[in-house]
Amino acid sequence: MTLSKQLMLLGLGLLLCLFLGLNIFIIRNTQDFMDKQLASHSQDAATGLGLSLTSALRDNDTISAERIVAAVFDGGYYSSIVVSDLDGNVKVSKEYNVKVHDVPDWFINQLSLKVVEEQAEIQSGWDKWGIVSVKSNPGYAYQQIWRTLTDSLQFFVLVALAAIVFGGFVLYFILKPLHAITRQAYEICNQQFSIVKTLPWTLDLRQVVEAMNNMSMRLKKMFEEQAKSAERYREQAYKDPVTKLGNRRYFDMQFDYLLKSPEKASIGVLMLIEIRNFKDYNDKHGYEAGDSLLVNVAKVLTDICGHYENSVIGHIGGASFGVVLANKTKETGSEVAEKIVSAFTEFKSKTLSNEFDVGHIGMVPFHPEDAKKDLFSQADMALRHAQSEGPNRLHFIEAKEREQTHGAREWSQILQNVMANNLVVLHFQETLLFSAFQNIKCYESLMRLNVDDKLVTAGIFMPMAERLNMVVELDRLVVENIMNKIIHTTANHLFTINLSPSSIDDQHFTHWLIEKIKSLGKKANQLVIELPEYGVINRINEVRKLYLEAAKHGAFTSIDHYGKNFSSFAYLHNLKVRFLKLDGGFITNLDENEENQFFIRSLIDIAHSLDILVIAEAVETQKEFDTLKQLKVDGAQGYFIAKPKELSD
Repeated sequence: MTLSKQLMLLGLGLLLCLFLGLNIFIIRNTQDFMDKQLASHSQDAATGLGLSLTSALRDNDTISAERIVAAVFDGGYYSSIVVSDLDGNVKVSKEYNVKVHDVPDWFINQLSLKVVEEQAEIQSGWDKWGIVSVKSNPGYAYQQIWRTLTDSLQFFVLVALAAIVFGGFVLYFILKPLHAITRQAYEICNQQFSIVKTLPWTLDLRQVVEAMNNMSMRLKKMFEEQAKSAERYREQAYKDPVTKLGNRRYFDMQFDYLLKSPEKASIGVLMLIEIRNFKDYNDKHGYEAGDSLLVNVAKVLTDICGHYENSVIGHIGGASFGVVLANKTKETGSEVAEKIVSAFTEFKSKTLSNEFDVGHIGMVPFHPEDAKKDLFSQADMALRHAQSEGPNRLHFIEAKEREQTHGAREWSQILQNVMANNLVVLHFQETLLFSAFQNIKCYESLMRLNVDDKLVTAGIFMPMAERLNMVVELDRLVVENIMNKIIHTTANHLFTINLSPSSIDDQHFTHWLIEKIKSLGKKANQLVIELPEYGVINRINEVRKLYLEAAKHGAFTSIDHYGKNFSSFAYLHNLKVRFLKLDGGFITNLDENEENQFFIRSLIDIAHSLDILVIAEAVETQKEFDTLKQLKVDGAQGYFIAKPKELSD
């Protein structure tokens, strides 16, 4: 119960006690007054009748006596009048059975007025002729007291209602700072360090608000310093200081991860880009101009390649850059390379002297089972071949063909058939959770297609689905299948759905997804909506809206491949993220990499302060698993934990 309601009830309770006490006092005083009035009323009537009945009793005129008594009895409030002679013989008797109208019996029983029978002698001079006894009727007294009580109760109700309205209005303004403090406390828990600007006029509340503001500012400063320290160390370890791209360590780490993860990349293209005669350019124009050239080349690569999913761009040393386009065919790689050399030509004409070549590109396709050393050798051979062909040229070395032989038209027919007949095959890879949800099994859903009697992973068909604009339909199909499994599964499992970032750009899809989550009711807490980090950063407002709505209706949210992009931790605020999945590039050989350990430890501290659980993906060895446990990660996923498999109902 809120403080305002407690204060309101306390005020009403005090008012009720005051009302009861005051009414008890009034009723008791009124009761005493009525007792005296009834006694006086009876005595006055007896005395008056004693005088009026003297001649009638002296003459033994019973008829006259009855008329006198009847006149008095009918004109007053009496329950009985009895006239008797000195021997006790009743001459006249009038009685009325007391009936109290409109007064409840319980009130009469509780009040119990004292009605005393009063007497007077009937005499003439010193001669006594009889006795008259009179007893008043208490009905009117009961009615008056009951009316007083009901009137006061009505008045109390009106006063109480007025007190509720006025008191609530006053309490709202008095306690308004407490609502702001409560909101501020919740925001601090979510690492949102707001300040209450309007200070209350109540001294005690003002001191509380000022203390909360001071605490909020100090915590904000501490959190920012912690986040900046982690980001600064990550940049020092993985980012080139000049180009702000990933350095050789980062490039190798990400490329190694892709080569060992068929789920993430079934095919791809490796590019080596080298600036022509960079040493001569430095000698001629100076090192500052050379750094500016590196920065501009990095910008060209980022603008052209940065928006591709799972792309890796790195400054791998000196005048050399590396680009990995995961899940992209050699045709796509050639198109991207053509854009780069075109940008180089335009860049040359605007910035450099006409005799200067900007650079060359050597490319080679890759598959997960290829050796990185061999791929770099082939890409280097392609680069040297491009350099021999002239300024700003590219060359593609044809590796042995292992790609899918289906063309775009065939893939279109295959995907249309899959969606028409719901031929998606779902495999599930278990995620081991250590702390929260430790008694609940969590599964990440992985999409497969049955093509030519072979199961094809998403890394093969998703690039073609994107090219044919069929990603949204595939995501709808997966969501439908997962939600049906949740509905028909009695066990309380968590199911993670990996959505394509391009689906979030479709407002009809996001609206449909929220409606589907609503339809799950209480079972919505078995669903986890997951997006890769690069997709979240590029559309943060749309993702925030989706995640907040999903969390509002009970679903959980997650970010995959976290840490791959050099993004600030700040975007996690107000995102309602429950899980962060560490990019697998940080996990490979983690037990031997102290720099990755430090980064993960810093990330976990920051994530826990935001009430976010950190899960490591691509865990492949016992040593990696043990190291992650020591770093207090919240969960792990990978072939060491469990392999993808079908999950029966």
